[in-house]
Amino acid sequence: MMKPAMKSKFAVMFSLALALCMLFNAASACTTIYVGRDLSADGSVIFGRSEDYSNSQNKLMYVAPAGKHAAGEVYNGCYGFTWTFTHDSYGYTAFSDDNGDGVGGICPDCDGDHAHTPYEAAGTNDKGVTITATETIGSADAVAEVDPYEDLGIEEAEIVTVVLSEAATAKEALDVLLGIYDTAGANAGSGIVIADSSETWYVENVTGHQYIAVKLTDGMALVQPNMSIIGAVDLDDADNVIASAGLIEVAQKAGSFVGDADANVINYVLSYNEGTAANARMVNALAFLDPAYADAEAGIDPAAYLISNVGENGEIVPVYTGIHPANKLTIEDVQDFYHIGNIGYVRNLETHVFQISGEGATGIIEWVAMDDASVNVFVPYYPMLTTDVDASYKLSTATAEFVEEEPAEGLYYATSVNRRVNGERVSVDGFMILPENWADSMYWSFDALSNLIKSGAATEEQAAAVYDALSAKQAEVNETFAALTAQLAEAADPAQLATDWSMKNAQAVHELAVTLTNGLIAE
Repeated sequence: MMKPAMKSKFAVMFSLALALCMLFNAASACTTIYVGRDLSADGSVIFGRSEDYSNSQNKLMYVAPAGKHAAGEVYNGCYGFTWTFTHDSYGYTAFSDDNGDGVGGICPDCDGDHAHTPYEAAGTNDKGVTITATETIGSADAVAEVDPYEDLGIEEAEIVTVVLSEAATAKEALDVLLGIYDTAGANAGSGIVIADSSETWYVENVTGHQYIAVKLTDGMALVQPNMSIIGAVDLDDADNVIASAGLIEVAQKAGSFVGDADANVINYVLSYNEGTAANARMVNALAFLDPAYADAEAGIDPAAYLISNVGENGEIVPVYTGIHPANKLTIEDVQDFYHIGNIGYVRNLETHVFQISGEGATGIIEWVAMDDASVNVFVPYYPMLTTDVDASYKLSTATAEFVEEEPAEGLYYATSVNRRVNGERVSVDGFMILPENWADSMYWSFDALSNLIKSGAATEEQAAAVYDALSAKQAEVNETFAALTAQLAEAADPAQLATDWSMKNAQAVHELAVTLTNGLIAE
């Protein structure tokens, strides 16, 4: 692998003002997309999520081996939630915040040094259960007072770890998660997608114990950018809706219920959230999927994106949204979706896209981009065949260091952070220094490249050349992956072939990121 060209020009390039980066100190802004089989070009279910939190915070990817957690073992999460595993855990692919040797085993989420896995964001286990968790969402104050979050309830940091370790089907995964909501409760609100080869479910909870889950249909699409998207739902649709026993009652006690209690119908977003207006990411997403929404000034009716199973005459109908893509979507379209402004940007920790085409070890594909998805290349994996990933994904490093004085050397960029000063939140200007071994890491290599491009430190011509190189590599990866699929059918050891192929391509993508970064610095 190419090593960085450690020159004083680092300081020149990165000390330019990062006007854009200073805008990225807002709250996390993850975005989920789901495309049903009837709306995809190849007949597969496609869904994915950008995990957003902070610019320059290391994220790892790895394979958690089967039996990592033993039957009877008690898992202690970040914030007090505990879980006793009912059997030896299944193996699964995962992402995690970095609490490895590079940071002395300290979790960046809770600052704890006890043994736990900080925020495993998504993955597929060896039984074919796939989950992405979570889209953080909140609730109206009134329902939160009636059914407050539980301090020792499950938090998004633990959901993937527990569910993929325990569940052999999507329905089992639902039973595990919703059972926890019923008993220990939830520590925070979230939107979650859970799937296997036969069904896909979307779950929302925004209070301690109340939730609603809907089975997604093949003929629908959805977008979820940190906002509740479940609208009017008839809870009598037992095959396609699972709701907590007190869902209507809690909203009634809060005085926020909207719906028809006698008909067992609730408008969830109006009962549990204060608004339904599309945020900027929803507007951009709808405009990408359907040119009819390109004129944002015309306004967007929430019916365009809210999930419902209630027809025009109040009858139960298949679950739907009003999102109608202009064409059947390919995996390349979904990759491009994560290039959209406000969706693919410097606060992406990683972005994952799952393609489910059928049963068996090659029925699920996981596409992975570390850091900013809009300056990146998605690498595909067959998660049920993958036994290991390249070392660049797993490297624990020192954290990026924020300083107020401009460094004399190293790789850094100008930015600002929010701090408490005399009890008030203020913005402090300074510089973020990347770890010395940034070029050994998939995450940090793309973090460096993204911050050069998005800061304006690179010229328009230089940026265009980078985007062209990344686009060409993406096309190459996509094309050769199609050939791999055919080879697996005849391979003596499909797992070894799939693992080696993805590892080789990850290494090539990593090397390209380092080469492009060093090229910008040298210029």
